[in-house]
Amino acid sequence: MRRVSKMTFRSRLWLVTLLAAMPLPVTAQTATGLSAGLIYGGTAHQAPAPLAVQAAPGEGAHPLQAAAARIESLLAAGQRAEAYAAGRAFLRQVTQATGFGVTNAHLTQGQADGFGMFMPRPDNVYLAGEPVEAYVEVYGFSLTPRPGNVNQLLFDVSFTLITPDGRQMTDAMIPMGEIQLDSRSAPLDGFFHLTYRVTGAVGAYALRTEVVDRASGERAEFTLPVVFVDPAGQPQAGK
Repeated sequence: MRRVSKMTFRSRLWLVTLLAAMPLPVTAQTATGLSAGLIYGGTAHQAPAPLAVQAAPGEGAHPLQAAAARIESLLAAGQRAEAYAAGRAFLRQVTQATGFGVTNAHLTQGQADGFGMFMPRPDNVYLAGEPVEAYVEVYGFSLTPRPGNVNQLLFDVSFTLITPDGRQMTDAMIPMGEIQLDSRSAPLDGFFHLTYRVTGAVGAYALRTEVVDRASGERAEFTLPVVFVDPAGQPQAGK
């Protein structure tokens, strides 16, 4: 089962929740869920005319160096709003150069309230069947222009379970769902909150999660070690 969430940005920060349930062949049934949000801010300003930036003698102006110099010039001239807009454009250049990626993945206690607003879980030990919640940030994603001055972001998320010796416990990655986000701005980074529910697994494993930026086809993944214990509290080796 797959549910697609489609929403339009109207505020600075928000969450959209998507839930899915599907079989996990080696561990009976897995219910998975995820939330996604993107953070952006500021009021749209018309881009000011480019400022001339002189390169050092014998050197060509590197695009990022030129952009940084322009930001400094705007700040020195007291053009704060223009400097802010130029700073966001600078970060967009950086993320375009790095490509799509994920960072700052953590196991959490409960859902994230916003970008960077989560409570880290003090350990990675769960009772068998207990939900596992996690937070991760994304950057360098594609913005696809759509009618109505909207930028569309589209992600596919999947996961699998890995044993300590590197064996994958499923025949293939298990789809968690699709996330579609429509923004009337140009977000620079964002976050996902994911909930995994794995039944039938006892022992030490790693949750390997893959996020695909569908427009570019770029993939990024992260791994979180977890330990599932039986009701008596005795962990067993992952099989």
